[in-house]
Amino acid sequence: MENTPEQWYKNLPILTRIGLTAIFGITVLVQLEILNPMLLYLNWPLIINKLQVWRLLTPVFFFGTFSFQFLFQMYFFTSFSSKLEQNEVFAQPGDYLFFLLVQILLLDVISLVLAWPVGFPMLGPAMVFAILYYWSRREPYANLSFFSFVIKGYQFPFALIFFQLLIGGNIWMDLLGLASGHIYYFLAEVVPQEYGYSFIKTPSVLTNFMAKYTGGAGGAARPAAPPPTRFGGAGQRLGGN
Repeated sequence: MENTPEQWYKNLPILTRIGLTAIFGITVLVQLEILNPMLLYLNWPLIINKLQVWRLLTPVFFFGTFSFQFLFQMYFFTSFSSKLEQNEVFAQPGDYLFFLLVQILLLDVISLVLAWPVGFPMLGPAMVFAILYYWSRREPYANLSFFSFVIKGYQFPFALIFFQLLIGGNIWMDLLGLASGHIYYFLAEVVPQEYGYSFIKTPSVLTNFMAKYTGGAGGAARPAAPPPTRFGGAGQRLGGN
């Protein structure tokens, strides 16, 4: 089958496709000065005092205007969101949507703590890094090519942070995403296995909602959390060649 842009777009998993469309559409509106980006920024005083609750969601869909950095972020988003959305840990309808919603909430709250009292205005790069980080936990031994070097999946987030430092970039969004992704990993995989408590459970309303679009069985129970991956010593090979 011919690999056209249209075919590539249609083959993206549904939530990754919706996310890419929303990000691109919002960026076009801002670039054309139809949409004021100030309406998209995270601003906790406006959320609390003016009930502008959409600001809890919109910061993760805005990366600034079109630029090389924007293309860079879109490449990572489509690549790693697609892989993660199709990962076995999100086998049930609604699981990946719940993961994304939890990440958005965590990023909003952590951002408030780090940049009191308003929060960081744009959280798109942090969201991408959270997705990338959790994928690295799910596929720690997958082989990746990074500037002609072959590295493992679990090394990739830290290689990106180091690269950002080398080029004089700002690593706060990366660290924010890493913290958010790791909190989810700890609650979803480490706590159930080590302590016997389960804090992460996809609400049935999300399961039933996504079942309409993915063809899954609504209301099915989520599979038990897999054992947390240990990076030191011999480990189970979850990905790669």
